[in-house]
Amino acid sequence: MCREAHRKECAVDALKVFDTWVDVPGKRLHFDVMTGDQATALRLANEYMAAQGYAAIAVTAEECQFCHQEPLVMFSESQQKEFRQSGGFIVPLSA
Repeated sequence: MCREAHRKECAVDALKVFDTWVDVPGKRLHFDVMTGDQATALRLANEYMAAQGYAAIAVTAEECQFCHQEPLVMFSESQQKEFRQSGGFIVPLSA
């Protein structure tokens, strides 16, 4: 848990994992979105899809579903930094 002196830095102790499966032409993409809420998960998932060249395919709550939580400390420093800066991050997985 966070100490009071570090409350701002430690506002989130656990990240929600949103398991995401999206059908694209010829294949199925699988990735996890690590964040604090579904709205941010959907934003990050759609940004990721656009970065992969699939901007025309919208990710909805049907494809991006809450699965479980993981402690923030289990992620790398760079992932924790990305969470603090962008509200979350993507973990690509094999389909």
